[in-house]
Amino acid sequence: MSDRRARPGSIRWNAHRKRWVAIFGEAYGESSLLGETWYAEAAEITGPWTRGKKIVTHDRYSFYNVTHHDFMDGDGGRYIYFEGTYTTLFAQAKVKTPRYDYNQVMYRLDLDDPRLKMK
Repeated sequence: MSDRRARPGSIRWNAHRKRWVAIFGEAYGESSLLGETWYAEAAEITGPWTRGKKIVTHDRYSFYNVTHHDFMDGDGGRYIYFEGTYTTLFAQAKVKTPRYDYNQVMYRLDLDDPRLKMK
C-alpha cells in the first residue's frame, strides 16, 4: 500500500472545459514529500475524479497549500492560475532557491495544451 495521497486544493467550475476542475497537491509523491501538483476534471462537483494529470513537480522541494485563483482565469477559462508555497521546509534540498525560498509561486496553466489532454 502506498502512502501517496491528495492534499487539500481547490475545485472550481470551468466554463472553457464545461467541467469542474481541481488543483491539488500530493503528499509522499515520487520526488518529494509535498512537491507535486495535480490537475483533475469531473462532470459533477462530487466526482468521480477519474481524469487527472500531474502538472508540477518540485524535486526535493516543498510546494503546498495549492490554490486555483479563478478570478484571474483568462480567455473564458482557457488559462487558469494557481499558486502555492514554495520552500525547503519538509524537503531535503541541499541548496535553497535564492529570493524564492518560502515564497508564493504562481503558475498559469493552458487547458488547451496537448500535454494536458485527458484520456
